Formats: sequence, structure tokens, C-alpha cells
Amino acid sequence: MPDSPLDCLSSLSPWLVGLETLLLLSILVSWVVLVRWRRQTLRLQAELARDRRQLQEAKRLACLGSWELDLLTGRLSWSDELYRIFEVDPASQIGSYTLFLERVHPEDRDKVDQAYRTSVDQRTPYRIEHRLLLPDGSIKLIIETGETFYADDGSPLRSIGTAQDVTETRQLASRMILMASAFEHSGEAIVITDTSNRVVMVNPAFVRLTGYEPADVLGQNPSMLSAGRTTPAEYECMWQAIREHGFWQGEVWDRRKDGGVYPKWLSVSVIRDENGEIRHHIGHFTDISAERAAEARLHHMAHHDVLTGLCNRFSLQDRLDQAMAQARREHEPLALMFIDLDRFKVINDTLGHHIGDELLIEVSQRLRQSVRESDVVARLGGDEFVILLSGIGQTGVLARLAEKLVQNVGEPYQLSGHALYTTPSIGIAIFPTDGATVDTLMKNADAAMYHAKTEGRNNFQFFDSKMNDLALERLQIEQSLRHGLAHNEFLLHYQPIIDMVSGRVRAFEALVRWQHPQRGLLAPGLFIGVAEETGLIQPLGDWVFWTACRQLAVFQAAGLDAIKMSINISAIQMRNGNLPILARGAIEAFTLNPSDLIFEITETVAMQNPEETVRLLNQLRDMGVTLALDDFGTGYSSLSYLRMFALDHLKLDRSFVEEIGKANDGEVICDATIGLARNLRLKVIAEGVETEAQLNYLQARGCEMAQGYLFSRPVPAEQAVVFARERNNKQVVDTLTQQEA
Repeated sequence: MPDSPLDCLSSLSPWLVGLETLLLLSILVSWVVLVRWRRQTLRLQAELARDRRQLQEAKRLACLGSWELDLLTGRLSWSDELYRIFEVDPASQIGSYTLFLERVHPEDRDKVDQAYRTSVDQRTPYRIEHRLLLPDGSIKLIIETGETFYADDGSPLRSIGTAQDVTETRQLASRMILMASAFEHSGEAIVITDTSNRVVMVNPAFVRLTGYEPADVLGQNPSMLSAGRTTPAEYECMWQAIREHGFWQGEVWDRRKDGGVYPKWLSVSVIRDENGEIRHHIGHFTDISAERAAEARLHHMAHHDVLTGLCNRFSLQDRLDQAMAQARREHEPLALMFIDLDRFKVINDTLGHHIGDELLIEVSQRLRQSVRESDVVARLGGDEFVILLSGIGQTGVLARLAEKLVQNVGEPYQLSGHALYTTPSIGIAIFPTDGATVDTLMKNADAAMYHAKTEGRNNFQFFDSKMNDLALERLQIEQSLRHGLAHNEFLLHYQPIIDMVSGRVRAFEALVRWQHPQRGLLAPGLFIGVAEETGLIQPLGDWVFWTACRQLAVFQAAGLDAIKMSINISAIQMRNGNLPILARGAIEAFTLNPSDLIFEITETVAMQNPEETVRLLNQLRDMGVTLALDDFGTGYSSLSYLRMFALDHLKLDRSFVEEIGKANDGEVICDATIGLARNLRLKVIAEGVETEAQLNYLQARGCEMAQGYLFSRPVPAEQAVVFARERNNKQVVDTLTQQEA
């Protein structure tokens, strides 16, 4: 019988169970897939949101907004960044293209609209830069791009685009262009260096000012420009200021490529990185030669008389202060000459101020030419001048200079067809004796000048009357010396030099005398000093030399064959260096034996230039001339040089001889000198022997020769011959008598 339904169900049960299981598995798989899909969707949504945020942030950072215009509905939509760029509240929708154009600057609207419509018509993207007019009236610069999409039939559907705010970029670019233009066209030279202070960039002004092309200096240290006048210490101060403050400015000296040196005003600043470290140095400088020259001209005008160019009253005051301070430190005098021109007012009033000015200029030039470069010549105003002199030495120098000024200024002037004459009245005051302050010294010099006026003008007067008398006397001696040399007023006297052993006359020392027309016979102490100061010692010394040599020939012709002639040599004759030539000429002219000539050189003269003295004495020794060192012990001889000098005799000064027998060190010095001479194999001549006690002492000490009043005063040539004959004959008779006894 057929199966019952239950049997059928029973037979289907395994199958149904399998179907149920399959259904459950299908549901489970679908759920798993759904969960995975959901998770992936959420992840993608998160990534999309992140990408959108990043895109929005990128747009914000790039100041880039986007827009979309639906051409079917006319609806315009903006991104959030675009609202920020246009500075519009997103709640107030722009809505349409027309409202957008209202935001564009009125002057740019047609240009923007034309660009967009042309892009739509020609189906090409567009890019345009235009301005926005913001609600507050400010302006932004926008770069706008756009593109349109079309339907299959070619009708436009929608337009999309971007708008980027480039206001800051354009401003930065404008500033960069401006800075580059300023760098290129700056009148100041600019140099940029790196952290190692190596040049990385220079501008055209640098090339023009220094002469160096960029290729010459790139990679070099700017110190290559230095002229070497700025000290290392000054450079160190500069770099310290740059390191500490980031800026320095000051004056330095540089050298151009052509070698020219110039002053420049330099400013240095630094550029630092984010860590505060110096990345670059920027130096800019200008040539300030013109400014310094202008300053020098202004300084010169402030310190110098405009008409004559001499120092003015202000400058003189400053120079006097400095000179007095130095004179106090060095304990040396200085002199002030106050000069006023005689009869200048008459010339100025009669011929006009322009002639007077020309005369003042000429006088100033003569004054300047009459003094040393180191002396200060000033014009106080009008016809008053002042001369400041330092290192004056003796007052005789001042008197000679004043006489020179009187003569030079008093010479005729040829000005504009006029022969003019003016003379100076000069007053002289000496610091510190005539005034310890500037005002006192000026006042006393002025008073001395007025005294010169009262004395008849065209002369000079010292403030101190005693000094004035002495200076005038020395000036008179100088003038008389010149007259005496020209008129043969000088003569020689001869003092015998006695051999201490034989008692015979060994030589005569030639001593000059002056047969003055008014004052009679004058000893050399009254005029030799003036002759040395004035330079007249040169012609006088030459006259003495030739006259003494001629007289020696006369002595020898008279039978005094064994007599020598001792001649004093002046400092000028030694300095000239022609003494050997002079000696050779006299020896040949008078047929003399060179050994019969004794040249006496003072210790002071010998030590003025020891090396030159050694050279000259060696030449004279080679000729056979006898050499003596005079006044030994009164100067500052170096024993090492004394040993090197080619000497034969050492003369013991009279100041030591006269102390023999007295309770002092005179005898000690005599003994030491004689002992020194003996060790150096020199013969000693004692000067100024006046007593038997001195003679006996010197003989006992082994002194070879002597001269002095004990034997004879200096006498004329005729008396010298008589003295020598009598003395030498007497010594011969005494010797024969002693031998017979």
C-alpha cells in the first residue's frame, strides 16, 4: 500500500534538516558579509572625511577656494575657503553669478565676465587675475581658474573653478623685486657674506667703488679690501659688537683695486636662522673722502686765518696751551714774538683794502719762510702777527731770528704796480720767566712790542731788559764778527808747550785773538760762542788753520826746526768731513812735515759722531798728523771709543790741574788720567800749569808735557820765537853745565 503522509514526511525529514542547515549557513554568511561591508563602508567614509578635511586644510593653507555654477538652475555654490577668501558669511549665500560679479572690483568686472563667457563659448579653460573689493573697502588679489562641462547636445551644464588669494604672495614678490632693485641700484656698496665671512654677493655699486668685479671677491674674506690703517684691536671691537648686538657701524680705511686708499663709513648687520645662529653678514658702505675733505676744510677754516692761511687766534691759543704743557714737562723754555707792522694803516687807508690784503699775504709768506717748519706763525687780526718758538736754546738764537725777521719783512714789496715799504716792531717774551700762563705771556710780548715801537720802530725788544741788553750785545758781536772777518781784525797768539823732562819748547798752541776796533784785544771766550752759534766758526776756523800752518813754516825758517804747531779743530770742521783734504793742502802749500802738525779735538766734538771721528782720525793718522784729545775729563767719553781713536796725546784739562794740592779729588783725577794715558800709550799734556807745586806734582806722576802761565802766556809770533830760542838755548847750557859738573 502506498506510503502514508507520515511516512512521506519521515522520508523527507533528513532532506529538510539539511535544507534548514543550509539556510542557516546562508543567513550566517550574509550577516558576516554585511558586517564586513559595513565596517569597510565606515572605514571608507572615515578616510573620505579625513581626505576632505585634509583637502580643506590644504585649500586653507594655499588660500584656495572652489566654486560650482549650475548653468541650468543658475545656482552658485562655494566652498568654505572661498567664503573666507571673499570674507563673506556662509549663511549669506552668494546664490548667483551676478551676485559674485558684484564682489569683483568695479574696474575688473568686465574683464572677469568676458573671460568666463569666452571660456564657455569656446569650450576652453580660463585663468585670470583680478581684484576683489571687500566690504570694508580693502582689496585682495585673486587668481581665478574655471572650466565648463557640456551635455551630449553641446549645451553647457555646469562650470567649476577655483579662486586663490595671492595678495600676500604678490606683496612678497613686490617687496622682493623692490629689494632686488634697491640692491642693484643702491648708491651704497653692498656686500653679503656667509657664516664664515666669505663673500657670496656684491652689488654694482661695490664694483664701481672698489674696482673689484664679483669674480674677484666671491669666496674671499672682505679683509682683502683693508688698507692696513685699522688696528687689530679696532677690528676686534667691531666683531664683538656684531656678535653681541648684531650691528656695528663706523669708519674704516680700504684700498681699491688700483691701490688708492680711501675712508669709508661701514655698517654691518646680521641675518640669523631659527636657532639664532648667524647665517649671513650684510655690509653696506660709502666713500666718505669728500665728507672728510669737507671736514678738513671746515677745520682749516676754523683754525686758520682766511686771508693769509696762517693759524688764527683760536688755533694759537690751543697751540700755546700744548706747547706750555710740553715745556713744563721737559723743563725747557719757549718764546713768543709779537709782531706789528709799522705804517700799515697808512698804506691800507691810502691805497685801499685790497692792496692792504695783498701786503698782509706777502708779509705772512715772509714770516713763514723765515722760521722753522715746527714753529707756529699766527695772525691775530689786522696787521698783528705772533710767532711761537720751541726748542730755542740760547737767547742769542732769538736775537738772530728777530734780526732776520726785521730784515726780511723790511724788504720792499712790489704790489699792483706799487713799491711799498713796511717794517716790523717785534716784542719777545720767554716762558716761563716772562709769564707762566698764555694770557701773561701774550701780554708781556705785546708790551715788549710797544717798547719796540717807542724805540723808533723797525726793531725788536725783549720783555726782560737785562736779557734784551745781553741779546743785543751778542747781536752786535755777531755783526762785528762778520766785519772783523772781512777786514782782517783777527790774529794768532802762541802759547808754548814744554817738555817736562828736557824743559825745552816742544810745540806752540795757536790761539785766536780779536783786535776789536773799539774794545781792543779780545780773548776767544768773548766771541767763540757767538761764532759757533752763527756758523761763523767755519770761516774763522779755516783762517786760524791756514795762518797757523803758514806761521809754522816761518818758525821753521827762523831755525825752530824741532817746533810743532798745535791747532784747535772746530766741530763744524769735523762735521764737514774734509779735514784730511784741508790738511793735505796746507802741508803741500807750506812744505810741512805732517808730524809737525798737532790737531787738537775736544772730547765733546769727538763724541758727537764717534764712528765718523774714528774714520777721520784714521785718515789723519795715516797722513802722519799728530792727534790730541783736548779737555779730557770734562765730557762723557766712552773708554771703548777712546781706545779706538787714533790718538797720540791726551790733554789734561786746566780745571783738574788747578785742584792739585787742594783737599778734593783733583789729584785723583790727574793720577787716573795719567795712568789711563800710559796704559793707552798716549803722552799727557797738562794745561793751565801756574805753580811750581803743580809742575813738581805732574813731573812726579810722569806727565810728559805742560803749558800754562808758569812758562808763558800766549804771545805774538815774534815773542814766541824769542821765548823758544832763549828757553831752548838755556836748557842746552844747563845740560852742558850739569854734564861738566
